[in-house]
Amino acid sequence: MQIVLCSDNHGDRKSLDIILARHPGADLYLHCGDSEFSKDMLMPFASVRGNNDYDYSFPKYRVVETKHHNIFITHGNLYYSNISELTKAAKKEDCDVVFYGHTHSFLNLQNGDVHLVNPGSTFYNRDMSDPCYAIVSFDDETGEISVERHTVYVK
Repeated sequence: MQIVLCSDNHGDRKSLDIILARHPGADLYLHCGDSEFSKDMLMPFASVRGNNDYDYSFPKYRVVETKHHNIFITHGNLYYSNISELTKAAKKEDCDVVFYGHTHSFLNLQNGDVHLVNPGSTFYNRDMSDPCYAIVSFDDETGEISVERHTVYVK
């Protein structure tokens, strides 16, 4: 299973169009909030509400079940983007993977039995790295998780 994961594009549609053109056959397109778009404008991405999203029809979090993993998706601001708080929230929802945004910094980290991924921002990363997103793959047989960081704009 291949998931295109992005966050924090802050109204920049061009970056999402580039990502979609690169990965037309992904199984899921997920967004961790702060798109500043409506649901229709964000399609085909399923999203959660970020602190800069004013379409209140987006949920604060969502759970996606896969063959081997349950994924907790949130923006991160409600948990202060704190690894331990995000891990607790995931476990409360019976999830072993967390996708979150808000920090504008890429992260791929195992915290105990919970895997956390922040795809960074497709608009502006606070660590001054290039705008980015993630491709998260789950091996269909083993459930093994692999995470690849991708730069939005190729120099």
